[in-house]
Amino acid sequence: MGMLFLSAACSHEPRVVGKDLEYEQDGQPYLGYVAVDENLEGKRPGILLIHEWTGLGDYVKSRADQLAAMGYTVFAMDMYGKGIRASNHDEAAKLMTQYNEDRPTMRARMDRAMEVLKEQGTVDPERIAVIGYCFGGGAAIEYALSGADVDAIVSFHGMLASPNLEQDADNIKAALQIHHGGDDGFVPAEVVEKLQNALKEAGVDYNFYSYPGAVHGFTRPSAGSDKESGIAYDKSADVKSWDRMKEFLDAKLN
Repeated sequence: MGMLFLSAACSHEPRVVGKDLEYEQDGQPYLGYVAVDENLEGKRPGILLIHEWTGLGDYVKSRADQLAAMGYTVFAMDMYGKGIRASNHDEAAKLMTQYNEDRPTMRARMDRAMEVLKEQGTVDPERIAVIGYCFGGGAAIEYALSGADVDAIVSFHGMLASPNLEQDADNIKAALQIHHGGDDGFVPAEVVEKLQNALKEAGVDYNFYSYPGAVHGFTRPSAGSDKESGIAYDKSADVKSWDRMKEFLDAKLN
């Protein structure tokens, strides 16, 4: 079945259509984004995509489109709420901190977004992955810790600390792939060590990739090249991590 899916996905020219999708949780509005290849017939694996600390924006939407062209239905969720977006790093830090300090709400937001993903008519609910960037990378790992019944979770330059790590690592069902900048000053070395030790002790199926010289935000071309700022693009790390993700998703979802 997997090979048939791959053959179908590769034998046509993708026509990716992306659109905003409003949904609700506890009476509050959220504005996500759905991307799907309309030239591909039938159900396909679904991917829940989680944005960076600034909120859902053009960068993550572009990644959703790329993933849709590969044959997935992608729902980029809205963690913060409709109209709540950061316009600078100070605002982004406040928003991210709010949810990092309230893990039950973070998990509930992801649970609701997963429902929305699975409601899409082109999604096979038995083949699901979660991918996150920056704040979203840490949130994706938090979702794994919640015991989410998904096949694969990928974190790109994620914020890797969680207060629930040691107590909840045994809950993890998904295979994990973690991409980390070797010089990421936002994530202390002891946090990386603690995460890997907990995953190993729990027997989690995971791969951790560290990219020497890469700093935080290494997949974002718009981050610029000033590594001294702590956030910068690294083309080599971007390409390598994306290729590894593609192989990982292919193995776990197809």
